[in-house]
Amino acid sequence: MARYDPFSPTFEHPLLNSSPDYGARSQPFRNGPIGALLTQTSYRERHKRLKDQDLEKNQLIEDLLYQLETTQNELRSLQLDQNRESQFNRDIQLREDSLQNQLRQTKEIMDRNAFVTALIDGDGMLFTKDLLSRGEKGGKEAATLLQAALTDFVSTDLGHLDSVRITVRIYADISTLSENLTKCKEIDKPSVLHDFIHGFNNNKLLFDFVDVGTRNDAAGDKISENMRLSLYDCHCHAVLLGCSLNNDYARIIDRVAQDTEVANHLVLLEGAPFEKEIADLQPGFKIVRFDNVFRSTKLSPPKTVTNVTLPVLARVESNKTSGNNSASSTPQMNWATVTAQAHTNPTNGSNGTNNSPAAVTTKPVKQSTPATSVNGDTRSKGQNKSISTNRQGQRIDRTDEAIPNYEIQRVKKLKLCNTYYLQGMKCTSSHCTHRHDYPISNYERKVLREVARMTPCYYRTDCDDADCIYGHRCPQSKPGEPGCYYGEDCRFYGWGHGIDTRIVKTVKV
Repeated sequence: MARYDPFSPTFEHPLLNSSPDYGARSQPFRNGPIGALLTQTSYRERHKRLKDQDLEKNQLIEDLLYQLETTQNELRSLQLDQNRESQFNRDIQLREDSLQNQLRQTKEIMDRNAFVTALIDGDGMLFTKDLLSRGEKGGKEAATLLQAALTDFVSTDLGHLDSVRITVRIYADISTLSENLTKCKEIDKPSVLHDFIHGFNNNKLLFDFVDVGTRNDAAGDKISENMRLSLYDCHCHAVLLGCSLNNDYARIIDRVAQDTEVANHLVLLEGAPFEKEIADLQPGFKIVRFDNVFRSTKLSPPKTVTNVTLPVLARVESNKTSGNNSASSTPQMNWATVTAQAHTNPTNGSNGTNNSPAAVTTKPVKQSTPATSVNGDTRSKGQNKSISTNRQGQRIDRTDEAIPNYEIQRVKKLKLCNTYYLQGMKCTSSHCTHRHDYPISNYERKVLREVARMTPCYYRTDCDDADCIYGHRCPQSKPGEPGCYYGEDCRFYGWGHGIDTRIVKTVKV
């Protein structure tokens, strides 16, 4: 194998152009040939490239390490969050289980004391005649029948409850109610109603028939407060309201209808048909009837019948004279004379003989003649009429403060036509729902005038009609006070309160 001298000038090496010239070893490297410079630059570039690669490699390693550390920190944070959420979920689950147990226990307690209450206005919701007339026995039977009817209602509408207690509260003016029932022949005497109430209260422990006295609207106030208390009681599942004949309950029912949380707990108990204002609210509530317990018609007094046997009438000529004689002093029998005799005593003196031309038998009857009174004073048609005013020129009507409230309430419930009984006019309204056949007495007409004053007059205090029967100020207000008990619900709200009632001027009209 031939050996070559690498230091020979004629040596040719494949990498000659890229290798340094070692021929002149004594010369400095930078002063060498051009080939040597090119070779030196090539190495530097290669070294630079290597250095750049090392930097890039180091940077990549740094980035990877940073990413790794960041990921590890995030992982550690997520693990902490997960542990925290797991612990929180366990706590929430335990708390939810505890609350569910408490709720279940509370519901069991509520269902154990669940009750349904019936609040009844005894002045309008009347028991049947068969029950009332039997006194104490009828009261006991009424309580039993009412308990059975309410139990059937609960089993049908509240079947999810195992046991429900039933309470009944009946509020009424017993004194006035007993008089009305006696007058209408529902009971023989007022003591029968007291015996009925005694039997009713003693038969069931949670049944009460309460006497509220003669105070105006006492029953309505008690029922309103008890209903508000029961509707928002978590143990009460239904309130049955019996108020067929009193429109004043319409405002209470309307307020309940606006509260959707408790509106479905109110049930209307119907006896006689509802009055108009309550009937308008009827579609929004459940209606129940206990026909075997409460009467389904309004209470009306019996009509007094007059039996008159009329004679055969002769034809009567008009005013004539026979010969030289004037008209006979003995009146001929005609319809006018017979009708007059029907209301006079047919006996003569103490011997009791009947001197009338024909036999006429009558029974005493109260006459329901129209009224002829003005401003609360009974006057004849020929008397002068007047209007009284106060210092401001506002009309002031005379009122009778001696009339008790229970009499006013009793006459209100009779539903008498004001036009017929107070103004002496024939009622021409085809839609009049008030009575025209009641045998009113003078005292009742006087009370009816006070009732009419509770309806506001269209002309208010400027009314100059002396025969006006309507009110020109709120009967509940007092001089100087801006309102009354009813507040914004008062019919006279905004103008009829605080009026000075001192009369300073009376004008005849």
